[in-house]
Amino acid sequence: MITVGLYGIRDTTSRLRTTYTHDHSLAVMRDGHVLSVVEVERWTGRKHDNRLDAVIMDLLAALVPPDEEVRFASVNAFVGDSFVSADGNLRVEPTGEVGIAQILTPARVRFYPDGLRRREARGFVMCHELAHVAALLPFVGRFEPNSLFVHIDGGASDSASSFWAWDGARARLLESSWSRLKAPVNNFNASPLMRAILDLMPEDHLAMPGKLMGYAGHGEASPAIVAWLEDNRFFLDHPGDPADLLDRVNRRFGTSHRAFDAHAPLFKDIAASIQAHFQESITAAILDMQRHTGARHLYFAGGAALNIPTNAGLESSGVFESVHVPPCASDTGLALGAAAWLELGDRGELPRHGPFLGRIGVPCSPVPLTAVREAAAMLAAGAVIGVCNGASEVGPRALGHRSLLARPDSVDLRRRVSEVIKGRAWYRPLAPAVCVEVAREAFGESVAASRLAPFMLGAFRLRHGWGPRFAGVLHHDGSLRAQVVPDDPEHAFLHAVLLELWRAHGVAGLINTSFNGPGEPMVHRHEDAQELARRLGLDAVVIHGSLHRCHEAPS
Repeated sequence: MITVGLYGIRDTTSRLRTTYTHDHSLAVMRDGHVLSVVEVERWTGRKHDNRLDAVIMDLLAALVPPDEEVRFASVNAFVGDSFVSADGNLRVEPTGEVGIAQILTPARVRFYPDGLRRREARGFVMCHELAHVAALLPFVGRFEPNSLFVHIDGGASDSASSFWAWDGARARLLESSWSRLKAPVNNFNASPLMRAILDLMPEDHLAMPGKLMGYAGHGEASPAIVAWLEDNRFFLDHPGDPADLLDRVNRRFGTSHRAFDAHAPLFKDIAASIQAHFQESITAAILDMQRHTGARHLYFAGGAALNIPTNAGLESSGVFESVHVPPCASDTGLALGAAAWLELGDRGELPRHGPFLGRIGVPCSPVPLTAVREAAAMLAAGAVIGVCNGASEVGPRALGHRSLLARPDSVDLRRRVSEVIKGRAWYRPLAPAVCVEVAREAFGESVAASRLAPFMLGAFRLRHGWGPRFAGVLHHDGSLRAQVVPDDPEHAFLHAVLLELWRAHGVAGLINTSFNGPGEPMVHRHEDAQELARRLGLDAVVIHGSLHRCHEAPS
């Protein structure tokens, strides 16, 4: 049987922008194995694309065999519970009331693949909240008994945060709420004050969390600033007039700023204080639930689970025996979570997968390693190289198949990659990739074994003497958002390059950031990588293991 998970509820505002629903996706599984995940933005080239309804019939024709039984699991949202394709040939509509606690609601499916003949299919609507957490299943295989499930996001089906207890067989809803974590979450996507400081518009709400997290790392949190923000409800109800906000800042802190300037220490400290409040609020809520349940393991997802300092604090607290966050923690993982939850119900455990699940339209045979030495030599000499190998990674982090790579010990190289090539703001940090062998020496065994590190979802501190080797990617507080690259077949090319760099050139790691242009999603198709590399001004690009210098045509 084919299981199709989908997240494609239409936005209620405009087809020209992403407001309430975004990052639509589709996932196809069989016998516990993920056949492919399609993040619509990678397929169409439009960032955060929310038009699955327009492309789903073509995707199903490519991914679902015509002679196999099929079932659908559609993830809902607070704007609706039913999925309907743009042409009306696929409808997944709940047959009863949909709620968080029941997780799955049976659905009526009307599926006309050719527009004429109806194909029998079963269906369910899955609550948005637990679909986030279920996105972990392909990466962990099963959930350990006595675990806590946590979803925290801007808005799911009927909450912004939910907490569940898992006993090994059943998920029991403990709490769901719109209000409990509203302020800390909204500070990262709807703060008028941070929009003014970072010169953002309301429509930048999906880019704001990453920018605020990076910018906050340049400041120091202050209890006085947090208290002022709390007294003013973080200005979340403010109409957003920058002049009035600036006047309030100047009056409170005795300053005379004539304009918001992201380089000014006070504004950095405001951002750091918002980050500290977020981290403290999220952590306090999770630890409160842990005390209530005695849970030994944490499975955490939703947009808030992309906040690196919070994840790092939870992992290092020692409260949980293990902390897990999926690489597709945001809405990009919802379709995968829905499909995986149904598959888990069938078999109790899934095969473990790596993050490279974007398999449609790309060759997925093993990546040749013939270019490893040449690529390593170019990187050691200061080149910036793009990589487009095999299937693409799920989620927002580049993990080695759709990456831009460069030495991590050069501030000038970091600026070239981040500010010149990718057009990012000066305050945005970059992360390094480190092979597991070097990670053991540079960070210690605990980091090498971290469940967050393979997906670039934790922050770690180097041992004494290693700082200069990562000078271009050290955060202001001395931490690194490192990816620890395992020695396995899926990571073979990146791992081999990293090991060659270390052994032959003494380079301890690589800058690893997503292979895309400004305002664009990560490149997906191999045939698009060469032109993108030239447009970005890269020195070379590796396409399915073959290295091409950008001034040469591929053979």
